[in-house]
Amino acid sequence: MKESNFVWKILGVAGVAAVLVYFGAVLSGYLLDPLTTTVAYPYQSDETITVSGYLVREEEVLPSYDGLLYISRDEGERVSAGGSVAVVYHSEEALADAQELKQLRQQLEQLEYAQSVASGSQEVLQLDSSISEEIFALKSAMETGRYTAAEDAAETLETYILKREYTYSGESDVESQLESLSSQIRTLSATARQGSTSVTVSQGGYYSSLVDGYEAVLTPDMLEELTPSQLKAIAPDASLTSNVGKIIYGSRWYYVAVLSEQDAAQLWEGEEVSLRFVSGLEQDVPMTVDRISTAENGQQLVVLSADRYISVTTLLRDQSAQIILSSYSGIRVPKTAVRVWDTTMENEEGEEESVSLTGVYCRVGTMARFKPVEILYQGEDYYLVQAAPDQMGSLSETGRELRTLRSGDEIIVTAKELYDGKVIG
Repeated sequence: MKESNFVWKILGVAGVAAVLVYFGAVLSGYLLDPLTTTVAYPYQSDETITVSGYLVREEEVLPSYDGLLYISRDEGERVSAGGSVAVVYHSEEALADAQELKQLRQQLEQLEYAQSVASGSQEVLQLDSSISEEIFALKSAMETGRYTAAEDAAETLETYILKREYTYSGESDVESQLESLSSQIRTLSATARQGSTSVTVSQGGYYSSLVDGYEAVLTPDMLEELTPSQLKAIAPDASLTSNVGKIIYGSRWYYVAVLSEQDAAQLWEGEEVSLRFVSGLEQDVPMTVDRISTAENGQQLVVLSADRYISVTTLLRDQSAQIILSSYSGIRVPKTAVRVWDTTMENEEGEEESVSLTGVYCRVGTMARFKPVEILYQGEDYYLVQAAPDQMGSLSETGRELRTLRSGDEIIVTAKELYDGKVIG
């Protein structure tokens, strides 16, 4: 019995020793040849200057009005000269009359449409298509929080649906209904005009409901002489208020900010750059550097201008942004994966010569293959590169495929004694 226990103890010790030897061999193999890989993928890097500044536009604050105010324009909507931006109702009764008048006019339009088309005609088919489009428009507006657009879509959808109903209703007294509606509209129109005032603009522009007090404090004319210290001292004028809103004239707008001399030195007047707002606008804005002021206490004022996107920037004023100087696109690879391969190649005269190629090793099957690259941009711990198989001279189609780095390739980051053709398992 004692001998049996002794044998089992010996076997147990031997088993533990075998496990230790196995893991020791694995660890030793890793330390001797620590193979690690990563996947190549497309990436974009930008050289930027981070700034904080103001949007400047030519703006006019509209006068305020007492009474029940109804804004008839969307934010950023273009308004023609003489166009109405709002209606002021002098009483609750006047507002009720206006709402009733609107409904009567919609009914009149629907009956006139029903009278003009026949059941089953091409116009009716087009009406069905319009109903479907407005349903999707309403759904999209609600999902994105554009409630003014959703209200407009709902009203249009109601009109289309009622037109559809009138078209197939088979009413025989459409003419009498039209006469009755027309009479009611004429009577109510006279009353409604007396109880309301239309707010119009003398000059065309873009409507904005936001009045923030900067309208007369920051103007395009003052940008020619503005200094860094003056911009820092800018404050809104609390007396500038309006319950109607304002009109923005022209299509050109400006972004003004104070930069350090070091950052400003990377720009020059007339240069084309892009501006990326931290919030408020999803797309980058192409802009021109209009002015760089003289230095003041190590800082300079920079004025950028653009003639696009004014209708979608009407709510923006004090904004942080990035001035994009350059953009680079390529395949992102770790810096530690980029290596130099010293090899020999035939020159144009057919003679062998030594060359040094920059590239990365990739796992291709069970072998390491060198793929030449050209470095486009250097980040903190990575490069953006593009494939450069031509550096290896004239290659066959198969050879070019083998030496071209592509997104999705498995790049070898660390390995001992790495060389082209090495079997790595």
